[in-house]
Amino acid sequence: MTWLLVAVGLGCCAGTSEMPVAANKGQQSMWLRTVPESSTPTDPWLAYDKVQHVTFSFLWTLGSQYTLEQKVGWQRGRALPVAVGTTMVVGMAKELYDWKVGPRRRFSYRDLVANGLGIVLAVGFILL
Repeated sequence: MTWLLVAVGLGCCAGTSEMPVAANKGQQSMWLRTVPESSTPTDPWLAYDKVQHVTFSFLWTLGSQYTLEQKVGWQRGRALPVAVGTTMVVGMAKELYDWKVGPRRRFSYRDLVANGLGIVLAVGFILL
């Protein structure tokens, strides 16, 4: 399970928002759906972008929780709400940035749902 989290996390932090397109133009990648340029951009539920949001939120919450408990010395009851809160703020800030400055100028509620899923998974992992 750890190797899966690391692999997804590295893909999340690679600096690219989508997986590379297949080398052969006639062949589609299993991660990237080709959308004609004339169509309006869509926000599918099952997209690599959502994997990035879930992964980032999961890792940010875990990292914040670990830092606050192990390095700062806070108790779990105090550290967990702060870790969740900071993750939510960062996710919302990212969506506001996408809406006002980003290339597509789109606020995605689905990205926020993916962030929430990452937070819930992290909280579940912390409370094991």
